[in-house]
Amino acid sequence: MAAAVPTLSYFNGVGRVYALRIALYKAFGKDGWIDKRVAFPQWPETKKAMPLGQMPVLEINGMAITQADAIARWAGKQCGLYPEDAMDALKVDEVGYLCFDILGKTPGDPDQEVKKAKRLEYSEAYMRKAMDLLEERYKSTPGPFLLGALTVADLHLYGLTNMILTGDFDYIDPSYMDKYMKLMEAHAAVKADPLVVEYHQHYAS
Repeated sequence: MAAAVPTLSYFNGVGRVYALRIALYKAFGKDGWIDKRVAFPQWPETKKAMPLGQMPVLEINGMAITQADAIARWAGKQCGLYPEDAMDALKVDEVGYLCFDILGKTPGDPDQEVKKAKRLEYSEAYMRKAMDLLEERYKSTPGPFLLGALTVADLHLYGLTNMILTGDFDYIDPSYMDKYMKLMEAHAAVKADPLVVEYHQHYAS
């Protein structure tokens, strides 16, 4: 699976790779990496070539690297979106892991009514605790970003909050975000950031 330039494989949606795609864009430019988007009908065949049968996967230097959080940190370090200071890096990692954890623990079920009930319960259990903690983390900063300047943490958070606000988080109403003033401020700041605006001139998501 060798690649001449970094090649990211993932579905067309945002999912877990919003921060990663923007970091790759900032580090390598529009033409310095390959944004390989896999359509769902192609996935059963594509899956066979993936080390763990899942995405995202970054192909670079003859290796196929897994784990979105690890790839995002690597990409962030290439372009100044990941801090050098150890304490700042810890804060960034916590936010990123919380966002991934919220998504990873989200229950599903083939029966839509069961799925809805599970998600509504989850939204007031672990998800609520994690979102409250994220709000506290952003309250403790001057804002609107976690460290003052944009990092992959803010991009991870935007990926999550945007799913909720656009109705892409099944059975979690956009009004769920109404109590999270600081997270909404961070969301708006990310959306208006010049790097993000420039990225969206080239990519839909």
